[in-house]
Amino acid sequence: MIGFIAKILVALNSNSRPGELASGLSFGLWLSLVPGGNLLWFVLFAVAFFLKHNTAAFLLSMAGFRLIVPIADPLLDKLGELILTQPGLQVFYTFLYNLPFMSYSSFNNTIVAGGFLSGLILWVPLFYLFLFMVKLYRRKIAPKIAESKAVKALKKVPFFSKLASAVRLEAGL
Repeated sequence: MIGFIAKILVALNSNSRPGELASGLSFGLWLSLVPGGNLLWFVLFAVAFFLKHNTAAFLLSMAGFRLIVPIADPLLDKLGELILTQPGLQVFYTFLYNLPFMSYSSFNNTIVAGGFLSGLILWVPLFYLFLFMVKLYRRKIAPKIAESKAVKALKKVPFFSKLASAVRLEAGL
C-alpha cells in the first residue's frame, strides 16, 4: 500500500504527464461506478491496463471512489431503469442477452447499466477536472505543502519517514 501511495505522490510531483494521471483517476471512478463481479466489469478492468494512464492513480482512485459510490446507488438505479425500459431499445437488449456470454455482463441490471452509462458520460468532464486539479496542485499547492511546518513535523513520524523514503526510491533520488 505504501508503494502505491508513493507512486501517486511521485507522479503528482514529477514531470509525468498530467493527462495520464487524469485519465487514471477518471477511469478509476468509472470502474467504481460499475458494480464488480460481472463480465462487463472484468472487461473494463482488463481494457484499463491496455490504455496509457497512470496505473497507480487508476487503482487508488478505484479503491477510494468505491467507498463513496454506494451513496449514488439510488441514482444509478433510476438511470439504469430509465435506460433499460426504453421501448425502442427492447429488441436490441433481447439481441444482446441472446449473445453468448453477454448475459454474464449483467447489462440488464439497473445499477450496472446506470453505472456504466454515467461513467461513460462523466469520463470526459472528469478527465478535464482532474487535469485542471493536477496542474493546480503542481503549480500552487505542492510548493506550499513542502515548506509547511506540518510536513516537516510529519517526516519525523516513522510511518511518514518510510513513506518519504519510498517516494525518494520510486522517484530515483
